[in-house]
Amino acid sequence: MVALPEDVFGLINDQTSAKVLGTRAASGDVHLINVGGAGAIDKETLFVGEIFMKKTSENLSLAKEQNTKVAMLVSKGFKSYEVKASVMDRLTSGPVFEKMSGVFKSMKFDLKGLWLLKVEEVWNESPTYDAGQRMV
Repeated sequence: MVALPEDVFGLINDQTSAKVLGTRAASGDVHLINVGGAGAIDKETLFVGEIFMKKTSENLSLAKEQNTKVAMLVSKGFKSYEVKASVMDRLTSGPVFEKMSGVFKSMKFDLKGLWLLKVEEVWNESPTYDAGQRMV
């Protein structure tokens, strides 16, 4: 299994960091959205809360069906990392969903689904000499 390095794990769970999720549509077009409700459950599993994301949810379903990857770019200041992941599941019930639903409700959002992504690769995309290097 691939695990997020500690600094990447911390940045993904930092509510003030910017997170952009990239998916592929059936047409082959790339689709990018800013995801405020995203983070890491543990070092191998990312989550993305589904609130409004109709097109992205279609693309995540397609990625799961076709076993293709999605990517999340997480950035803050001069730190930036790309996490490539496969789609594991979309939860609409159960303990993990209920816990996250409570968090989203406290922010005045109704959680429709919780997408779980399995970390496959992590790349350093910071503007440094290490840019473009695979970390794990």
